[in-house]
Amino acid sequence: MAEYPVSRAARLRRADKIVNLALILAAGTFIQGLSPQIPPIFAPALAMSASELDAALKKLDEHSEHKEVQTLTPIGKALAFSHSKQYQQSFSQACADGRKAIDNALVQAARLKDGSTLAVVSDLDETLLDNRPFFDGCADKEESQINWDAFEDWQKTCDARPLKYTEEMLAYARSKGLAIFFITGRMERLRRPTIENLIKYGIAYDGLYMRANGDQQNASTMKAAYRKQIEDMGFKIVVNIGDQYSDLSGGHSLDCEKLPNKIYFIR
Repeated sequence: MAEYPVSRAARLRRADKIVNLALILAAGTFIQGLSPQIPPIFAPALAMSASELDAALKKLDEHSEHKEVQTLTPIGKALAFSHSKQYQQSFSQACADGRKAIDNALVQAARLKDGSTLAVVSDLDETLLDNRPFFDGCADKEESQINWDAFEDWQKTCDARPLKYTEEMLAYARSKGLAIFFITGRMERLRRPTIENLIKYGIAYDGLYMRANGDQQNASTMKAAYRKQIEDMGFKIVVNIGDQYSDLSGGHSLDCEKLPNKIYFIR
C-alpha cells in the first residue's frame, strides 16, 4: 500500500530529471541487475549500473515533495484493462517465465552442487492478493484519485483473494523446495490482518517483510534492502515478482517478472 499520492505533473518533472541525468551519464551498453522489462525511461542510462542508477535517483528524490504513489488511469478504465485478455496473457506469461527461471535455477544448482537455499520473493497487493473488489466499489470510476485510508480499511477485512497465476507459481516453487518470502509496501500495523488474509486462503510462506510504520523511503529502496537481508541469511533469490517496477529494481535477484497494473504506480 502507498500513503503518499503524487500528481502526474510531479512524476513528469521527475522523469525529466531522469532523462537529463541519463543523457549526461550515458555511454555504455547495458544496465546490470535490472529486469529487461524496465520501462524505456531508463534506457538512456546505459552506462550506469543498477546501484549507480538507484543512487542517482535517490539524490533526485531528496528534493521531491511527495514520496510514493499516484494513479495514472481513471479507475474504471484501469479495472476494465484488468479483466481484459491482454492483462490475462501478460500476467500468465510472467508467471510462466517465473516457473522457467525456477526450473533453470534448480538445474544449475544440481549441476554445480550449490549448497545455497533457493528462494522466491513476491509482492502482495495486485501481485498475489487481488484488491479489485475494493476498486470496484469506488464511487466515481472516472476519477484517478484513490482513497488510501479506505484502501487500508479494505486490507483489514482480510478478504483479498489470491490471484491464480501467482498463487500457482508460488505453490510450484514451494513444491520444489524453494523458500517463499513476501515483501510488501503495507505498513507494519497491517501485519496481523495480512497474515490472517494469507492463512484464510492457505498461502504458505517463510517470511513476511513490511514497511515500518511511518517510513517514507521509496519502495524500491526499501524492497532492495529487504532482498539483501534475505541473501545475507544464505538464500539465493531466483525469482522476484511484482506489479510495480519499484518491486524489481535494485538487484538481489536472478530473474525479475513484471506483472501488469494500470490502477496505480508506486515509485
